[in-house]
Amino acid sequence: MMEKLIGLLNKKTNVDEYKIKLTETSSTELFFIKDELQMNRGKKVKHIEVTVYRNFEHSGVKFKGSSSVKLSPTMSLKEMEEKIDSAALAASFVKNEYYELVAPGTETAPRINSKFNEGEAIKHISNLVRDLYQMDHLSGAYINSVEFFINKNHIRLINSLGLDKSYDSVDGLIELITEAKGETEEIELFDFLRFSDYDPEWIKEVVKDALIKASLRTKAIPLPSVGSIPVILTGEAVDTFFSYYRAKASGKMAYEGISTARISDMVQAGEITGDKVSITMKPVIPNSSHNYYYDTDGVFIKNANIIENGKLLTYATSKRYADYLKIVPTGEIFNLEVNNGSKSIAELKQGIYLELLNFSDFQMDPMTGNFGGEIRLGIYHDGKNDIPVTLGSISGDAKTVETDMYFSIELQKNDSFIGPKLIKLNRVQIAGN
Repeated sequence: MMEKLIGLLNKKTNVDEYKIKLTETSSTELFFIKDELQMNRGKKVKHIEVTVYRNFEHSGVKFKGSSSVKLSPTMSLKEMEEKIDSAALAASFVKNEYYELVAPGTETAPRINSKFNEGEAIKHISNLVRDLYQMDHLSGAYINSVEFFINKNHIRLINSLGLDKSYDSVDGLIELITEAKGETEEIELFDFLRFSDYDPEWIKEVVKDALIKASLRTKAIPLPSVGSIPVILTGEAVDTFFSYYRAKASGKMAYEGISTARISDMVQAGEITGDKVSITMKPVIPNSSHNYYYDTDGVFIKNANIIENGKLLTYATSKRYADYLKIVPTGEIFNLEVNNGSKSIAELKQGIYLELLNFSDFQMDPMTGNFGGEIRLGIYHDGKNDIPVTLGSISGDAKTVETDMYFSIELQKNDSFIGPKLIKLNRVQIAGN
């Protein structure tokens, strides 16, 4: 079928270049209420995405138009041709600045290891379920329900320049609902856990953490008015906070003028008395659901050190925007590693502070650096006591807090992010009750 599709594309006079992405996915889904299996199903599907390109000139300027279409393996060649013709017509109206497709390379990607690709995958899935439920009923909290999604993917990338690369990947998702009963209310907390490998210590740790948070939430009081005190971010909020600096290093955002940072610029404003940001993008990190050595265009991905001690070293960018900026493409990379900081967790937790464990939705604006969110669970340390709190909100500006922020020496691993476990910030606005 793929050979017929390639043959069809090669014959089309209204298609100058093309790119094909074939994804074959074998998935397993399990749904538990309490610890009772309610549903067990699996499926195998194929997805074909074809991007066609039209190269043309207007007033002496070269352009490359593109349009993508999804094809089904059940389509006839005639049906595929009709879809391709429609995409080719659409591409002829798109006036993107010209760029080159990815040419075939000599690199050989290492195999990305995952136990779900070794032997009987169901054995590792069973162990994952067993390890998760080993942590049930902790600190008065328990598991309400769990849904497991595990996808084993085979991806093939082909383009008209002769590129033909294949690789295997695994992405998993656990939707975990924990529950706890307090004196006056019963609460539920939702967690989305992403992974790609069987790691017993990881699953036990994240479930334990979720149960402890559910238990604390039943004891939480509305956040009082605490004034201007340091704020400590934890968990996913740390990853979200660093997305501001990742955006500053985006080649696409630099080309479009959204990021004004230029190579060799400092991405932290002012005189830095705290910790400086250092970021490396990586094709593979342990247990990430975004591990691959080729991006969707076929660029071979290597480690890319994009920010070091607050200075922008290079842009993280696709082949298209690398051509526009006249730099070597890093490829589109999702895995992010941020260097640890200068202070231990014990040092950061000195004095009075507000530690935030969960938000309803913590957000960072990548263009302005404004961040904030409504507090679902936090710990207010008044200098002597740790008081669980809820409600209230915080807001701040990265450009204001980045001069004297501090990162923990201890690291955390959260799907495609490795970085400090805590960030301590000053001059954050806290709205209490």
